[in-house]
Amino acid sequence: MNHKIKVILPLFLCLIICFTSHNAAHGVEQPIPVPVLISETYTEYYIYETINVPGVDFLEVTSSNDHGHYAGNTKNKDGKLVGFTLIDGKLTTYYVPDSLQTTFYGLNNAGQAAGFYIDQDDISHGIILQDGALIEWNFPDALNTQIFGITEDGQVVGDIIDANEVVNGFVGEMHFDVPDATTTFVDHINASGAIVGSYIDADEIYHGFIKYPDGSIADIDVPRVSNPEYLFVNAINDAGVIIFRAKAVDDIERSYVLHPNSQPLELRYPGSVGTVLRDIDIYGNITGYYDMPDGRRHGCVVRPTSKEDAERFSNVFHTELTKGLNMFSIPLESTQPMTARSLAGLAGATVVIALDAENQRFIGWTSNAPNDGFSIEGGQGYIVNVPQPRSIIHVGAHWTNKITVAAAPNPIQNLPQQETWAFVVSGQLVGTQNYSDYRITVRNLRTNTVMSAQVQNNYFAAATADLNYQSVVQVGDILELNFTDTHGSIASEKFRFEVTPANLTNALLTVNLDGIGKPKGSRLLQNYPNPFNPETWIPYQLSVSGPVSISIYDVSGGLVRTLSIGFQSEGFYHNRGRAAYWDGRNILGERVASGVYFYRLDTPSFQQTRQLVIIK
Repeated sequence: MNHKIKVILPLFLCLIICFTSHNAAHGVEQPIPVPVLISETYTEYYIYETINVPGVDFLEVTSSNDHGHYAGNTKNKDGKLVGFTLIDGKLTTYYVPDSLQTTFYGLNNAGQAAGFYIDQDDISHGIILQDGALIEWNFPDALNTQIFGITEDGQVVGDIIDANEVVNGFVGEMHFDVPDATTTFVDHINASGAIVGSYIDADEIYHGFIKYPDGSIADIDVPRVSNPEYLFVNAINDAGVIIFRAKAVDDIERSYVLHPNSQPLELRYPGSVGTVLRDIDIYGNITGYYDMPDGRRHGCVVRPTSKEDAERFSNVFHTELTKGLNMFSIPLESTQPMTARSLAGLAGATVVIALDAENQRFIGWTSNAPNDGFSIEGGQGYIVNVPQPRSIIHVGAHWTNKITVAAAPNPIQNLPQQETWAFVVSGQLVGTQNYSDYRITVRNLRTNTVMSAQVQNNYFAAATADLNYQSVVQVGDILELNFTDTHGSIASEKFRFEVTPANLTNALLTVNLDGIGKPKGSRLLQNYPNPFNPETWIPYQLSVSGPVSISIYDVSGGLVRTLSIGFQSEGFYHNRGRAAYWDGRNILGERVASGVYFYRLDTPSFQQTRQLVIIK
């Protein structure tokens, strides 16, 4: 929940929670049970994982479902909050046009997200994401509706706020208020119908609450605490495990997990400035987000595990990256296998480059890749480019499978930033055809250096680096791109791009290329070799399909030979496997004399003539 309410939780471990039951139907107070002393033993252990999306520096994960999907909030290019879903690694953002902000706080197993938007008049309206579209849902006759949870059958819970900023809870289309409370906030409902939230009593004291399916309500009180600030009970799963967060005066906000018959356990992402945990799934996985010293916000998952695994993955290591290009190794093995994509998200990098030591070439990855890229391994060096200084927290275990590669780059600090000593050219091939296994070659026309890569799923990333940290590209350089198909045949016109200052900042040139396999115009090219003896190849390209022939004439205009090629599709006929072949013989099969000859390409819509030379 996002309201500024004054609630407190004591931040010491020996806590006492008083449970007070109320009759929900009649508001009749029941006898207060004897306070229960929370057990001092705690047998739950957790490991920490980060949730990142390359190119996204603000990822506020607020909810999850049992399929490992997430929803929450991020920022658009204008800095406004917009809702997102993260389904199978794909981030999709949603917003209501002209709204001040659009936010998600609930996600069910059917993929429905729920939250609210704030309009230009500062009025809140509930929204439900259904089949990719935002549907407005407002509590009947309410001025402001804010949805914070959604059940599997689409029932929503949340708060309504009147013109006097009085807050009441709702469940579906029914008001829900804790008896005798002046304010009630409703955050979550689990599969069995248990509801959790917070409320303010007549003495302006703040409590968490649980409403059980039988209608009874249990207070969550923390006695012996003065000057409270706030307490939010955000989620409860089917096992009755509760997630809440609290802030004491002069302290940071802290997040806790509370298991039945146990004491609250603070969970904080190691090394973070602050951690907010908001949801828990059926398996006990807790989701939320944490803030870094460099100002970035990452999503996170806190997973229950064994004591042995918790201890193994409890190591923490900090890496500081300077603006621009950096080379470093990953110091710890994470709980989930790391890839180029996850490293880019963690570091906030525009590119990730690895050395393929076996083939002695560099391979690159960028955020527009359709896959996760290469695996990140221990003992290997990686090059990343970051637009701003970055702080990285590595949480995990000591590597047990370090790769020792003599040619691999070693981690280096304080690298010279005035030179662009690593660079990636990446892009997509536009079209319906699958261009996988085509090959791209990128030539710097100033330096004549070449980098290359294979196309996979119509994406490519050609990378280069100078491990002596000398510049590999400069502003104004012209990079020429050539494509060959799976047979090594020319597959496109040559593309040329000029390097800009922004390209150097990102160590990246991104392009979208259309017209692969389709020449801009028909052309007859110079034969090769030329001069020749006794045979030569005549390359050409067709922008229109049709019958093709090539005629050869002597200097007097006499016809020497006609090469009837037949019907040809549009395309490039450049290499020896596709170009026209002439063996230097005339129509009678006799070898022609040395000298100058002319050859002409004929199609129904195009003709062109060039000169060749035979030397004997």
